[in-house]
Amino acid sequence: MDLTTNFSSVSNSTIIEAKDYNLNITGLSDTSDTFQKMVDSLPVGSAIKLPKGIYKLSSTVELPEGIKLIADDNVVIQGIGKNTLFSTGNDNTFKGIEFQNCSTAIRALYKKGVNIINCRFTDNINYAAIDFYGASNCNVTNSYFYNILKYGIKIDNNGFDITIDNNFFDNPKVFGGYATQQISGHVYCLNGTNISVTNNILKNSGGQGIIFGYSSTSGKGTTNSLARNNVCIGNGQEGVTIYGGSKKVSSGNSIIGNTAKNNRYNQIEVWQSDNNTVSGNTVEESIKGRGNMGSICLFTTTGTTVTGNKVLSAQNNGIDITAGSLNCTISNNYIANTNLKNNINAAEIGNAILLDWNGIADPQYITINNNKISSSGGIIAKSGIYSTSNKNQHNKIYSNLITGYKSGLHEYADLTRDK
Repeated sequence: MDLTTNFSSVSNSTIIEAKDYNLNITGLSDTSDTFQKMVDSLPVGSAIKLPKGIYKLSSTVELPEGIKLIADDNVVIQGIGKNTLFSTGNDNTFKGIEFQNCSTAIRALYKKGVNIINCRFTDNINYAAIDFYGASNCNVTNSYFYNILKYGIKIDNNGFDITIDNNFFDNPKVFGGYATQQISGHVYCLNGTNISVTNNILKNSGGQGIIFGYSSTSGKGTTNSLARNNVCIGNGQEGVTIYGGSKKVSSGNSIIGNTAKNNRYNQIEVWQSDNNTVSGNTVEESIKGRGNMGSICLFTTTGTTVTGNKVLSAQNNGIDITAGSLNCTISNNYIANTNLKNNINAAEIGNAILLDWNGIADPQYITINNNKISSSGGIIAKSGIYSTSNKNQHNKIYSNLITGYKSGLHEYADLTRDK
């Protein structure tokens, strides 16, 4: 990933040399007041070129509108462990800067046009590297997040038109892949619209790699958002999750073309959320003892489409449709090597596709067609398609190619079909 700095995006700005403002750049003493006086003295749209050094901030610097902070070379801004480093104005830019030792590095509170480019967030950031709260038209690109203790990027309170592209997230010291899961995530959207999370690598979060969730405080969720072409590996909960809560306030989101591998629970999950798309993803569970309900799991969702995905291996089920899911389509998926835990005694565990009431309600009006389902040698194969119900649930199950399973279309699944 290219973390070098260029100045093409600030070529129309007035370039200010910060070395003329007597900032302490040794990291040995606080330079908050001097930094604040510098940014307050400059005209809107100024680009401040920060010389190499360590800048210690013991309080929060409030950036005026349009100010751009540009690293000359090896610029590190450190807090004192509990403070927010920068509270943004509108149209601020951060480029090529490393942030350390704070509660939150950058907070955009009801601001627009905040751009974070080629930055690094490392070493003892205790809450969030970036907190977008009611923010809009913001971008985070080509940046590096390492050992953030809770949230890499948090989005809440009607955030919209936010793009998170081509970043790298890793928490090997904080979580390490397979310790106890945590309530956290690399990209954690509680409430927003048109959130685009694309081309990122997200590893070892204690929670989800990416979550389009909902806020229990406001009762609002995430809508019309996209996770595309991300790689989610070894996270403490799911790789990618859409979650709407009991009122299903998140909807209309898309999970497309991602790779999700060896995350602690389901690799991709749609949970209490309607009208979503899960398409063209590759999922894999190859660490013994991991996995949950299904590599791809649909829980109480209506109108969700799962198509063209590859399930290369699953500890339990390949695709799990459960808990009253309704009017969903499962088509043109490739599923192989399910039941890696070798659960031979529980009929509802280890199938390629499972229809499961899960103590809530039977899935109904589910279309399952044109899927290619296979099982390699050495694994006790269960059913290609299995149902915990043996009554008509108005499902449509047809034109699936099933090989290598003890039972292809199990008789219970067959009984759920409209004849």
